[in-house]
Amino acid sequence: MLTKKTLAAAAILLLPTSGAMAQMGQGARVVLKACKPDIARFCSQVPPGQGRIKACMKEHVHELSEPCKEALFQAWLKQ
Repeated sequence: MLTKKTLAAAAILLLPTSGAMAQMGQGARVVLKACKPDIARFCSQVPPGQGRIKACMKEHVHELSEPCKEALFQAWLKQ
């Protein structure tokens, strides 16, 4: 089961800079909800921190579910 720390680290997928931390809110929650199964499937053994979950998700970008890809794309559009 994913921990809150892992899910929070996954939110970084949509936040390219530290200044974007203020933008965490609805968009981050949408991405986390949509990508939670993908994070569990591909990156559950990856320890959070230092961009490791983001790197793991990037390695599997072509394998991500359509809801996850769509949520990431929509979040990217809103930046």
